Amino acid sequence: MTSCRLCSSQAAYLIEHAKMMLCRDCFIKYYEKKIYNTIMKYGMLRGAGRVTVAVSGGKDSMALLAAMNRLVSEKFPGIKLIAIHINLGIEGYSERCQEIVENVCEDLGIEHVIYDLSSREGYRIPDLKSTPLGRRICGACGTVKRYLMNRLAYEIGSDRLATGHNLDDVVELLFEFYLKGSVEDLVRVRPVSWSDNPKMVTKIKPLIELTERENMYYAMAQGIPLLAASCPLAKGSRMLRRKRLIGLIEREIPGFKHMLYKSHVKRILPRLEKTVPEPSLTECEKCGMPSLSNMCSYCKLVSRLAARSAENST
Repeated sequence: MTSCRLCSSQAAYLIEHAKMMLCRDCFIKYYEKKIYNTIMKYGMLRGAGRVTVAVSGGKDSMALLAAMNRLVSEKFPGIKLIAIHINLGIEGYSERCQEIVENVCEDLGIEHVIYDLSSREGYRIPDLKSTPLGRRICGACGTVKRYLMNRLAYEIGSDRLATGHNLDDVVELLFEFYLKGSVEDLVRVRPVSWSDNPKMVTKIKPLIELTERENMYYAMAQGIPLLAASCPLAKGSRMLRRKRLIGLIEREIPGFKHMLYKSHVKRILPRLEKTVPEPSLTECEKCGMPSLSNMCSYCKLVSRLAARSAENST
C-alpha cells in the first residue's frame, strides 16, 4: 500500500510534476489551497462582489465551480456566485453537458443561467460546418462562447467572469503563439484580464496553475459526474494535436508545462506589456458590445452564417 505524503492514509492520487501521492482528503485540501493561493497571488477577487463562473459541463469548469463554491463560502462570504452555461446544440453531447450543469448546480445550491443557442440566437454550432468557418470550427465556437459569456456576465451585473482554463490550455496557447510569433496574442495570455470598460467583464482563470489531470481528480474526489466523451466537433483539431505533442515533451522533460507558464508570466509577459500597446476598443455598430473594429468578431460570424443560409435558401 502506498501511503499519502501528508498523512498515513492510503494514497489515491499521483501529482506527477510534484512526484507526490495523496489520499482523497489531502488531495482536496491541496487542490483548493492551490486555487486560493492563485486567487490571492493575482488579486483575482479584489473588490469583487458578483462572480460568474462559465461552466461547460466538462471536468475543468465543474471542478472550478465546486471548488469556488467551497472557497467563496469559507473565504469570501461577501461574494455572490452565479453559474452560466451555453447549450451549443451539438446533438448527443450538449444535452448531457446541460444535464450535468443543472444537476451539480442544484446539488450545490448555486444559482445558474442556461442559455440555449438555438432558441436565443437562431443557430447551433454544427450549423457553422456548412460555412467556410467549418474548417476551423473550434475557433468559431470559441468566438461564440467568449462573446456570449461576456455578454451574459455583463447583463447579470457580474464584476468577474471565471473560466475553467487550466495549465494545459494555457501552455497550448503559448506554444501556438510563440511558434507564430503572435506577440499581440501572447500579451493577452494572463491569469487576469483586467477591464475598465463597463461592458467588458474582468476575466479570471483560477485553474491556471492546475493541470487537466488534477481537475479530473478533484471532480472524481467530489463525486462530480464526468462526460463519457469529448466534443465530437473537436476530433482531429490542431489544438488537440498540439496538446498531444506537449504531453510528449512533458514526458521527456518533466515539469515542462509549469516551466513554460512561469517563464511567460514572470519574465516575458512584463516586458511584452511595456512594448505592446493595449488595443483601443470601440462599440460594435450592430450589437453595441466592445469591439476592436466597427463590427465585433461575433457579429461578423453571425453575418457570414446568415449570408450562407440565404444562399442555400435561394
